[in-house]
Amino acid sequence: MKKGKKSYSFRGQLMLLCFLLVIMMAVPVMVFEIQRPWQALNQLITQSKMVVSNLQEKFDPEELAKINNFAAKITDYPNQNEPQYLTWAFGLLLEDDMLPSEENIRQILAENEIDINDFDYDQLKKAFRFWQKQFFNEPGLIFIFRKYKKEISGLVESVNATGFSIDDTYVMADNGQDLYFILDGSAWHDSTYPGQKYDVIANDCPYFRAYLQKGPGFDHDPTHHIWGILPKFNTDQWGTWFSVWLAQKNHDNYNVFALDLDAQSVKDMMLIISGSIMIIAIIIILAVIIASVKLSNYFAKPIQDLVSGTEAVSQGDFNFRVPISGNMEFTKLINFFNQMVVSLKERLNMKQTLEKLLSEELAEQVAKHGLVLGGQKAEVTILFTDFAGFTPNTRNMPPEEVVKLLNEYFSELIPIIKKWGGLPDKYIGDSIIAIFGAPVRLENHAENAVCAAIEMQLKIRQINDWRKKNNQQILEMRVGLNSGQVIAGAIGSDLKLEYTAIGETTNLANRMESMAAIGHILIAENTYQLIKRIFFEGISIDFAKGLKFKGYDMPVAAYNLYIHNTDISKKEEFAGTNDYYHYSEADHGLKTKEDLAETERSLYAKFVKIQID
Repeated sequence: MKKGKKSYSFRGQLMLLCFLLVIMMAVPVMVFEIQRPWQALNQLITQSKMVVSNLQEKFDPEELAKINNFAAKITDYPNQNEPQYLTWAFGLLLEDDMLPSEENIRQILAENEIDINDFDYDQLKKAFRFWQKQFFNEPGLIFIFRKYKKEISGLVESVNATGFSIDDTYVMADNGQDLYFILDGSAWHDSTYPGQKYDVIANDCPYFRAYLQKGPGFDHDPTHHIWGILPKFNTDQWGTWFSVWLAQKNHDNYNVFALDLDAQSVKDMMLIISGSIMIIAIIIILAVIIASVKLSNYFAKPIQDLVSGTEAVSQGDFNFRVPISGNMEFTKLINFFNQMVVSLKERLNMKQTLEKLLSEELAEQVAKHGLVLGGQKAEVTILFTDFAGFTPNTRNMPPEEVVKLLNEYFSELIPIIKKWGGLPDKYIGDSIIAIFGAPVRLENHAENAVCAAIEMQLKIRQINDWRKKNNQQILEMRVGLNSGQVIAGAIGSDLKLEYTAIGETTNLANRMESMAAIGHILIAENTYQLIKRIFFEGISIDFAKGLKFKGYDMPVAAYNLYIHNTDISKKEEFAGTNDYYHYSEADHGLKTKEDLAETERSLYAKFVKIQID
């Protein structure tokens, strides 16, 4: 038995409509409010990085290396005292060579709300003598510890005095096996000792040692940890903290300079905003229910007619017309709906015709803005690409592998052409021909084509780096450009039409590609004249002397666009392997904007920097 078509009441539809309208007004405000805690957290992270960087600069690398070695010995020292007493004894020794009396120690611990019921002064004396012995064997080292303890404590005080609240800053060492504390800025009763191990798994922060894989640099607790949304805060009896650190290589160790910043205000803001959003959501739901109930009867007939019209159009019936009913506003709405259906029908017919010529995306664009389909003169830039040595390099590959190889490269390159407004005109073997400026007019067709060519060559570098690492076949590419007038239009029959551009401009672009340096770009004089006042950062443009092209009696002016400081040549004896291409260093004079003198910068009207993801 067939199931009946699922239907919804008008009241339900109106409720949904009201809900969507309210959401459209409320969402921007909610989005803004939701972002505030993360903006505040990012600001705190930025400030923390400055503090951590300041901490790192205070340490002399050689003195830090001595401290690392000392801590490593403590880590491996057998039969250590209880860690709590080692910590207290170390901190007390940094303050004074003499151990305070038991009465003084008990008083300080009690003032700081530390349980003293099980306090054993003899254990503390034993730990104190342990540290005296260690420093006796390392003459002068205790003065280094005291100096940096004072530096760290002073840094904490000065930072907190500015209103930026941090709990502590501390330094750790990592020899690749163990992570352990070196020194911190806390008082002796709330501190650590050098060599005290830190277990990232037990403390739920396995990401802390990411520098062992990524290398030196800044890092912090995850900002999107819980459900992939909320930050990871560390909460204890003293408050809510968020850690930021800087990892730096020191001989065979990594040193980690870190701080714990007070994130309670950010957490409170998140809780307040979350509660506010829940209350607003409840109010919105109640308002929508009340409004929909009151309005449903009044608007039922015209809206139901519009719903029927929408269902008919969604099923492809573009001849359906909604009968006029309701008040003036609904009359306007129904007239607009009927006119929209007419426009959709016309656009659909046009799009179906255009898809014989263009890609689906470009057909949609032309359907909106119009296009002359017959042959017409157009000012364009033609782009040709070709993989250098493709035939010998793939001669021994199975056909399906050759097609797969080309598709893997083309799938990365074609979106770049479309991104810059180009039309991928056709594929000839391993070559791509693209048109910039037709069928859709582009005022800056030369600039867009050059940008596309640069990005394509940069993308080739990225692709090849990945493929080399994964032991996969690579290809290197040449690119040629020329600008000028062409005859652009549809060529073919009713069964198959192809949009293309013909003329001398296209022919010369092809010649440019054939003479381009592998891995680089060659542009004709016409293209150069259109982009010569644009400075492409990291790119060098040099006049190519004495180039002669097939079909031209005289040398043709052309310009090399060098993408990188590498010359690439082919070694035919290695065809079919990744040794087929030979890479040699070269100085092509690549420049950034900062490399230009003030007088040179004045020569350019625009500065462009091409980057890839």
